[in-house]
Amino acid sequence: MNRYYDAMEHCAPGEGLRERLEENVLSARPERAKTYRPRRKKTALVLLAAVLLLATSAATIWDPLFVRRFGPNAALSALGGAVFQEVNVTSVCDDVSLTVTQALCSDKTIHYILEYRLPDGFSLEEGEYLSYPGRDLYYGTGDYTWEEFKAAEGDIWQDYDWSGLFGDYFDRDDFVLGPYNLAHSKDGNGNTSGSGRSKGYDPETNTITWMFSYDFNTGWDLTEQPMTILVTPPYTVAEDGTRTAVTDHPAIVTFQPAYDGPQARRGVFQEGDVKITATLSTFSLALEAQGTDYPWYDDMVKDTRLVKTDGSEQPVGLMGFTNGGSGIAGVDSGRAEEISTTVHFILLTDISEFTALRMGDYEIPLS
Repeated sequence: MNRYYDAMEHCAPGEGLRERLEENVLSARPERAKTYRPRRKKTALVLLAAVLLLATSAATIWDPLFVRRFGPNAALSALGGAVFQEVNVTSVCDDVSLTVTQALCSDKTIHYILEYRLPDGFSLEEGEYLSYPGRDLYYGTGDYTWEEFKAAEGDIWQDYDWSGLFGDYFDRDDFVLGPYNLAHSKDGNGNTSGSGRSKGYDPETNTITWMFSYDFNTGWDLTEQPMTILVTPPYTVAEDGTRTAVTDHPAIVTFQPAYDGPQARRGVFQEGDVKITATLSTFSLALEAQGTDYPWYDDMVKDTRLVKTDGSEQPVGLMGFTNGGSGIAGVDSGRAEEISTTVHFILLTDISEFTALRMGDYEIPLS
């Protein structure tokens, strides 16, 4: 049972707490301010919810990057409790360390807060700035340690340029983590998408903090096994464009994602040359289509609706945003014959409300 969910379901305000909060709000009002009672009532309720959250010993405050992404009400919802995970796992990787502090997770999507502690003595020279890490990658390794990874790969790191693009390193046939790559489906199909947002560099703790988000629209369930996150070194960029990695090796951290909410729902429609695949989870909707008449993935999204249990429809384009998509154009027509994208929901979404997906005239049941 998720402790956050359980606490929020059973805690109740003390007698008279709401009235005292309202009095405090009124007493703090500027003398000449007008009274607008509906707004005052809403403010009191928000303050009450915040006090309850702070006063509940079992509850944990979401990181501000999570609150900025999903809104303050998400943390107070039952679904917010189901996806939230207090992680606080640290992996020391020689002269640097990685810490995953918190995560919001479903079986197909993860958002997490990552702290990267730079080597002791690191400092920025005048005119330099510090970059994001070059890449973050994900592997369903089971329990896996830095010592095991270093023993298997360490010889390759000595002469490698860690301020580069890394493709020749991770695309090797003998890369030790390659067989566990979560970006590849167990059945050979599927797609992934991700993004990052930085909280910045704190010179006092010598730490960079990010929120990373990643969707795994493949055969993997993120809660099946521990997940190893690999991060390549951040690098400094000088005024002349010279890039210098902060260390001479990648870093990894392993933890077990947890999720108490509804499992992802999937639907496949195939008729003649037309094939449509949809994967619906709490955080996103992944779409793939081939043989349709859509010129590009954004046209497909505009023409897609989710069907609720009462038969009403909800346009997917109003529920979130895409970070791009992909397509394969026909040689003769020049039009996209195979397109795919992921719609990232703005709000946490209770997928149990939906029974099917409609794309144009096609209806795809979700199960």
